[in-house]
Amino acid sequence: MVWRRLWTRWAEPCGGIALVGLTAFFLRTSWRKWPDPLIDFGRELYLPWRLNEGALLYRDVEDFYGPLSQYLNALLFRLFGPGMMVLVGANLVVFLAIVILIYGLFRRAWGPAAAFLSAGLFISVFAFSQFLALGNYTYAAPYAHEATHGLLVCLALAAALTGGTPSTSPRRALAVGFLCGLTAVLKVEFMLCAGAMTAAAFVVRLRQGHRLTPVAAAAWVAGAALPTVAFGLAFASRVPLPTAFAYAAHGWLYASRLAGSPGQLGFLGLDDPLPRALEHLQATAGALGLFGALAAGARASERARFPWLGLLIAVATCLGLGTLAQSFVPWERAGQALLALTLGYVALCALQLRHPSPRAEPLVIAVLASTLMARMLLNGRIEQFGFYQAALAALLVVAVLWRELPEWLGLKGRGRWVIACGVLSLLGPGVASRVRQSQGWLAAKTYAVGEGPDRFFALPPDVEGTGQLVENAARWLRQSAKGRDQTLLVLPDGIMINYLARMASPVAPFCFLTASALGDAEPALVADLAARPPDWVVLVHRDVREWGFERYGARQGEGKAVIDWVQSHYDAQVTNGADPLDFRQEGVAILARRPPAL
Repeated sequence: MVWRRLWTRWAEPCGGIALVGLTAFFLRTSWRKWPDPLIDFGRELYLPWRLNEGALLYRDVEDFYGPLSQYLNALLFRLFGPGMMVLVGANLVVFLAIVILIYGLFRRAWGPAAAFLSAGLFISVFAFSQFLALGNYTYAAPYAHEATHGLLVCLALAAALTGGTPSTSPRRALAVGFLCGLTAVLKVEFMLCAGAMTAAAFVVRLRQGHRLTPVAAAAWVAGAALPTVAFGLAFASRVPLPTAFAYAAHGWLYASRLAGSPGQLGFLGLDDPLPRALEHLQATAGALGLFGALAAGARASERARFPWLGLLIAVATCLGLGTLAQSFVPWERAGQALLALTLGYVALCALQLRHPSPRAEPLVIAVLASTLMARMLLNGRIEQFGFYQAALAALLVVAVLWRELPEWLGLKGRGRWVIACGVLSLLGPGVASRVRQSQGWLAAKTYAVGEGPDRFFALPPDVEGTGQLVENAARWLRQSAKGRDQTLLVLPDGIMINYLARMASPVAPFCFLTASALGDAEPALVADLAARPPDWVVLVHRDVREWGFERYGARQGEGKAVIDWVQSHYDAQVTNGADPLDFRQEGVAILARRPPAL
C-alpha cells in the first residue's frame, strides 16, 4: 500500500513526464522523415486533396479501405489547407490518444508500473521508428490512416467494454455498438478485432451475472449500423442508393478481391507456410526458454537459505539474461514469437472464466492483441505493419511478465525484484538494438522532397534514388505543365508525384499494380484512359516483385496493355536515370501526349 501511494503521488506523474520526454526525443530525431517518397503515403495526401476538389471517393478516386479516414482528412485539408504537416498534426493527436488509452487499459489490467513500461516500449519501438529503407510505418505519417484510426477506435472500444461498473443500459450498448460500427468504415481487420473483443466481454459479463436485455441488444445493433448508414445516405446524394451503400461498405467488400494476391499471401506468410511456421515455433521456444530461465532464477533466489546466496543468484540471473539478450537473441525475429505467446495468454484467461467473477481487462486486451496479429499469421514482425499489428502483443508480453509471472510463481520478496530486473535485462538490449537500427535509417534521410508543409526528407541519391526521382519529376511538372486542368498518369505506382505537382489523374486507380493483380481490370483501365487520356505520363522506378512479377508491362495481365497504349500515344520529353520499368535500375521518364494526326 505504501508503494502504491508513493507511485500515485510522485512516481506516476514523474513517469508521465518521462513518457512525454521520450516522445519528444523520437519526434525530434524523426522530424519530417516519416513518409516514403513513392509508395503508399502519396495516397494519404492525394485522396483528401482530390476529395476537396470535388471528386467522389470510389467513383473518381479509388481506395482500398472504408471512407471514414479519407473524408476526415479531407475535412482537415478544407479547414487548414492541403499539406503533409496538417495531417501530421492531427496524427499526433491520434497518437496521444492511443498512448493514453494504452496506459489506462494496461494500468487497470496490470498496474501502473507495467503500464509505464508498456507505454515506454510503445513509444520507443513502435511510434516513430524506421527499420526498413521504406518509410510510412509510423504514427506521424502512416501508410494508411485507417490503421492508426482503427487502432484508436479498438482501444476506445476495449476501454468501453471493460471500464467502470458493468452495465447493460441501452445508452452504453449504443456507444459500444457505434464504436464497433466505426471499424466497418475503416479496415476489415478491425471489424474482426471489434467482434472478437465484444464477444469476449459479453462472455465475461455473463459469468459476472449480467444479462443483455432486448432493448440493449437493439441499441447495439443501431449503433453498429449508424456509421455505414450515415455514409450510405451521404453518398446517395451523388450516386444511386445501391451504389451509395456499396461505397459505404467498401472497406470490407473490397478486401475479398485482394485476399489471394501474391502480396497479401506474403504479408500473411502463406507464400511459404511450412518454413515460416517452423521459424515461428523456434522463436516461440526460444522466448519460452528465456522466460523459464528468468522464472527459475527468481524462485531460486527467493528460496535461497542465505541472503548472500540469494543475492548472488539474482545478480547471476540478470547478468546472464542481459548477456543472452545482448549477444545471442536475434531481435529482428522477435515478432515471430508474439502470436503464439499471446494466444497462450488468451487460453489462460479463458480458463479464468470458470471463476464466478472473472476480470474483463486482461482477456479483452489479449483478444485485441491476438486478432491484430492474425494479419501476420506466419510472418510475425516488429517492422513494417508490425507498428500497429504487433505492438499490443509485444506490450502484453512485457506487462504479463512484469506483473503476473511473480504471482504465478508465488513470489513475495526478493523474487519479485529478480523478475523486475530480469525483464529489464531482457528488454533493454532488444529496445536498444531496435532504436540504433531506426536511428541509423533516420539519420541517413537528408534529401529534401516537396515544399512548404509538404516538405519531407528521403534517403539521398547515393543510398537510394527514389526521393530524387520523385522530387525532380514533380518539380519539372510544376514548372513545365501549364494550366490548372492538366492531368497526369504515373505508372506503375507513384501518386505522390500527382500530389506534389498538384495534377489529378484522369482515372480512379492510383496504384496500377492493383489492376494487374486483379487481372480482369486492365482492359477496363485502358478503355478509361482512351476516353480520358492524360496530358502527361510518368514512368517511375518501382520494385514490383511483391506483386508476383518482375517488370510492369512485360506480359499480358501484368500491365502490358497499359504500357502498349502509352507507347502508342505518348512521346518522351525528359528521362532521368536508367530504365524506369526495370526494378533493378532507378530511373524516371516524363512523356507528353502526342498531337493527333492530321
